This record gives sequence, C-alpha cells and structure tokens, in this order.
Amino acid sequence: MIRIGLIDDDREARVQLKQVLSAYASEKTVEYELEEYDSAPAFLKGNDHFFDLLFLDIDMPEMSGMELAEKIRESDQEVVIVFCTNLQQFALNGYSVGALGFLIKPVETYAFGLTMDRARSAIRLHQKHREEDSDPKVMLKDGTISRLVSVSEIDYMEVRQHYLLFNITDKKTGNRIVIKNRGSMQEALKTYEVYGFVRCSSSFLVNLKSITAVSRMNVYVGEEVLPIGRAFKESFTETFSRYLAKRGWEDPCQ
Repeated sequence: MIRIGLIDDDREARVQLKQVLSAYASEKTVEYELEEYDSAPAFLKGNDHFFDLLFLDIDMPEMSGMELAEKIRESDQEVVIVFCTNLQQFALNGYSVGALGFLIKPVETYAFGLTMDRARSAIRLHQKHREEDSDPKVMLKDGTISRLVSVSEIDYMEVRQHYLLFNITDKKTGNRIVIKNRGSMQEALKTYEVYGFVRCSSSFLVNLKSITAVSRMNVYVGEEVLPIGRAFKESFTETFSRYLAKRGWEDPCQ
C-alpha cells in the first residue's frame, strides 16, 4: 500500500492527476491511499498521516510548493516528492529539496508512468533501509572500556558542559546505566537524528521510541521527566506527531 498526498490549489489539475494515477494503478496492480489538499497551509494543518509519496504544485498562493517542500524536509527526509508544475523554469529548483523529479501539467500518461516507477523503487529502497537500520549499534567509551550499544537501548542524552550523558536501558537486565562521553549536542544531533532522536530542549535529545508520555511541558521516559523547552516545543511536537502518524497512533499533543 502506497500512501500518497496531493497538494494543488487547482481542482481541475487534481482531478486530472487522480485520473492518471487511477489508470496507472489499474495497469500495474498497485494499491494506494490518496489524500488531497487545496493549499500548503491546509496540508500542514491537517497532516496527521504518514505519506510515502507527495505530489506538490509549485505555483500556489500563501505558500509555494517549493516552500512547503523545504518545510517538509525539516522533519522528513524520506518521503518521495514529485513537483507538478506548468512553470518549467522553476522545476530544476526541486532538486535542492531532494525531489525525485517533476511533471509538467497537464500530466501526460507516459511521463507519469515513468515517474511512478521511479517513485515506487525509491519507496521500496527506503523501506529496505528502515528494516536494515532498525536497530543499529554504536560504540561508546565507558571509562576504559569500549561498549557496543544498540541505538534502541539509548533512551535519551543529556549535555552537561562538554560531555554527553547517555541514559541507557540494558535490554537483557532491564537495568539503567549512564555512560559519559565527551561531545556536544550538535554532534549528537547530527549522529542520532536519523535514528529517531529529537531535541526537546537545549540539554536533552530523546529517543522517540522510548517516550512513554507527553504533557504540555514535559516528556516522560518511564519515570524520567525531561523538560520541553519553549524554543523546541513546535519542532518537537511536529516530529513526535509524524512519528505517531507513521504507526497509526493517536496524537496526544493535539
């Protein structure tokens, strides 16, 4: 099942693309779910679902498709983006946000088929990578010992001065341990963001999989309470909401 989002302020353009998509799906025996939005703000406001593929119109009022793509990429590096546009001069700019490509409106059946074939290949590749990287391991210095730790065992990190405190739950024993390594929040974010860690405050980076509860002001990891900083509240809430949506869970932040 491919989850597809279509964002275009032109109703006729949406209808035409849906027709081409339906024909492709029938020919290739592809199952899909489609949600459509008539503006970028409508997508951002109502986007509580996970998408594999997005078709974005570039020329839209309030927020352009390019601006929307940049916003999406702040929290989602995997979703496949295809621009649908009648502005050929702007199409090449799509590659700056990692777009798969672009389609000139009105969308032609042949071009659409080629693009969908590539999109499906990219989606399968992303799924394969997620499966392979589901529980990667990292090497942490624990005093004089180098310890191989599963990323899933790291509940959160706290930065204190020039050190990172890795708060870990040992899967075998259930015991909690803390490993102190020299490092910065910027380094930790660069390394662990791809594994599903999100910054909830200036001092804490938390594993989304370890979160057991969220309130307006705090993140709970078991009995541990981490603050949500005012400057990070919006980005944390958006990332956490996307994480829940990917798993079909209700969002307590709303």
